[in-house]
Amino acid sequence: SNLSVVTEPEFLDWRQHPITGAFFKALFNDREYLKEMLVGGTDDDSNVRGRIAAVSMILSLDYEGLMESLRESR
Repeated sequence: SNLSVVTEPEFLDWRQHPITGAFFKALFNDREYLKEMLVGGTDDDSNVRGRIAAVSMILSLDYEGLMESLRESR
């Protein structure tokens, strides 16, 4: 399948879908837990920071960002 043919209305439908909402809520909760790990101290600081950054990137994804990423991967 060619993801570059995703339209903005399709993206918004996906973003507003209940399953997507549940997935994003789980990611948000995971990010909060990881932040607490950093505050509490961890031996794996850089890994935890990388996971926080990755989850934050997913949570902030918008249609324009998706399209930009797809163009860059060609």
